[in-house]
Amino acid sequence: MNTLFDLLLKPFQPLHPLWGLMWISALSGIMMILVFKKTSNQHAISALRRKMGSRALGMLLFLESPLTVVKLALGLILDNFIYLWHLLKPMLIITIPFLLIAAQLDARYSRQPLNSDHPSTVTVYWESSIPFDVQEEPEEGVLISPVVTIADSLEQSFSFTGNNGIFVFSEMGIYLGSSGPSGSVCIRGAERSGIIPTLFHPWNIEAPADIIKIESFTQEKNYNILGSRWGWFTVFLVFSSVWAVLGAVIFKVKV
Repeated sequence: MNTLFDLLLKPFQPLHPLWGLMWISALSGIMMILVFKKTSNQHAISALRRKMGSRALGMLLFLESPLTVVKLALGLILDNFIYLWHLLKPMLIITIPFLLIAAQLDARYSRQPLNSDHPSTVTVYWESSIPFDVQEEPEEGVLISPVVTIADSLEQSFSFTGNNGIFVFSEMGIYLGSSGPSGSVCIRGAERSGIIPTLFHPWNIEAPADIIKIESFTQEKNYNILGSRWGWFTVFLVFSSVWAVLGAVIFKVKV
């Protein structure tokens, strides 16, 4: 999955991150509306929408007959439940690729690069014991607070700043950040290996054998759009929705 997104984003690597984010949002919107068309009963949805429109119009035409209005309203409510049932299958199918795409975008566009201007923190959770006191200095980046050890919970935490986008502290099994171009995965910690972490937590690498997990808390990234500060998820939802609507018009998808 990482390789696929690297290829899709390669033309946008020299540009501002927002361009790559909007590109993936556009592809996602078109893809999801095409999947919806393929997995939904378009004929039933179209017929149901016409029936619902007829019932709504009938309620306006027969206002002088309360009983007729009630019957039409009950029929409209039932039609809405049937309509939602037709939407359920395609929406469930779309959920998995949506989550995978969101995980990749979160790994690539949700955090500022590590630098000396914005301190971050990291916590290491050891498996059975804390094997040592820290003796070395990080290979990349700078410690800006002493390493705090909580023996009872087997934790060690400290604050740091990055250097050229990364922080490397091999003595504690830590590699954070990214020195790659725009759209590269920004490593934010480590956890035990497995299919689920690999797919849905691409921002984590495999934890060393004696460590349960490594968590970092770094500065979130916002994008200036129309004078407002948008997080990556807002950008993704807005632009993918716009392209999904355009795709529905172009490909004649009934939603």
